[in-house]
Amino acid sequence: MPRTVWIVSSGRTGTQFLARYFDANFDAVSALHEPPPRVRTRVVVNAFMKGACSRERVLSLLRAKRRRIERIATPLYVESNPFLWGAIGCLEEVFEGPVIVHVVRDPRAHVRSSLNHGTSSGLKALANRWLPYWYPSTPEDAGDWVERATGVWAHANRFLGETGAACAHYQRFRYEDLFDGSHSGLRALCGSLGLEFRGEGAPVDPSRPINAAEGRVLGDWQGWSDAQCRAVHRIAAPLMAEYGYGGEPEWRARVGCGA
Repeated sequence: MPRTVWIVSSGRTGTQFLARYFDANFDAVSALHEPPPRVRTRVVVNAFMKGACSRERVLSLLRAKRRRIERIATPLYVESNPFLWGAIGCLEEVFEGPVIVHVVRDPRAHVRSSLNHGTSSGLKALANRWLPYWYPSTPEDAGDWVERATGVWAHANRFLGETGAACAHYQRFRYEDLFDGSHSGLRALCGSLGLEFRGEGAPVDPSRPINAAEGRVLGDWQGWSDAQCRAVHRIAAPLMAEYGYGGEPEWRARVGCGA
């Protein structure tokens, strides 16, 4: 049975790239991004977090994953799956010593990326608005899409931080550090897993993360309305400060905190 690593987040944190990076660059690792049953995982976890399904149903889903993972020959299995964010408190009941990697991203970038990848338009918007337990439920459900996406960010990261603190092998990384110029966070993550970081020239180069479709709906926060900035601040400010976001003088002025 491989040792298991679970990369979880509120979404829009490079989870697809991280799965490709670990799977392609290390012979000792098998890594998957949102493996089947993708839809069932998403719905069951969101329903569980809403109190609409039992803990036993989540455990059943994880036990099915374990049966598939037991057939993997590599010593390390990495699943990069933001849909599992609400299930991390159950992982230790099914797996021995699971490593939980919580990736957090600036909520302003999360909102931008979420909207630019279709959260607020087309079929995705219809599914997110009307399909039961398709989109995480938060107190901001009745707001506009900036408020809803910020609500998901705050709800998921608060839960991951509070629940992860009780897990034996929990660690948190900022998206911005994983993908900075020196890949400082990715180097640290590799080291924590006993892997030697592979950079330029690797089969999957960490300098080229997957990040398509930016800028279609919403640009950087500097171009947002004051109302949009204040909405994100109202919902996310305490966690933003904890994670080191939102200290820019321009941002503080926009949200009414002074210079």
